[in-house]
Amino acid sequence: MDNLFEIARGVVTKEDENKFIEACKKRVACVAKHRIDENGNPFHIAASKGFLLSALQGIIKYLEKDTESKVKKAKEAKDWEKVKRLEKEFKNNKKYIKEALLDKSYIKDDGKKAVSPLYFLDPAERKEVKQIADIKCGFICNKKFHLCLYIAGAIVCAIAMCVSLYLLFSVSQSLALASIATIASGGSSYLLFKACNEVYGLYNESTIVTDPNVMQLLEGGLAPT
Repeated sequence: MDNLFEIARGVVTKEDENKFIEACKKRVACVAKHRIDENGNPFHIAASKGFLLSALQGIIKYLEKDTESKVKKAKEAKDWEKVKRLEKEFKNNKKYIKEALLDKSYIKDDGKKAVSPLYFLDPAERKEVKQIADIKCGFICNKKFHLCLYIAGAIVCAIAMCVSLYLLFSVSQSLALASIATIASGGSSYLLFKACNEVYGLYNESTIVTDPNVMQLLEGGLAPT
């Protein structure tokens, strides 16, 4: 059986792309696997060569139609165990595809960046790929949400510090001065630091990899091509 890496690397024409799609259909689990002599997974190659979106559309469309057809026949035969098995198989196949798309195992820039296949896509393609593969980032895990929380927390701490210092100053000037040093190095500074880190993280994410919080990243595939 031909190697997915070699097939992806050899794609030039639409016919070559169809060969890659057919190969992925037969062994979806392999798209998320690594080889010690390869950098990344087959989707990294497909994305860098510009045919990941169309290939993904073909793979998902086939999986949906094939599963729907088989499930329909199994239901007609009242083979409920087979129905469950087919549905689980489809779910697993979509999981393999997500893992491959979010896999930061492609090393570039002399080891300075580890990127996912999404890195090679333009914003419009990236958005469509996420929709097709049902890749979502929960609101609580969203970096922008974290940034807003840190900024809000820093503002609250700053207000609390000002009120506390006013009250302390009205009682004792020396106690107020001592409290300034303590509070300034406390929660407010920490939250501001975290907010700066989140800003940097958002910039870094836009240049390296998207949605890192959706699932755990896979390891391996560090060898150069």
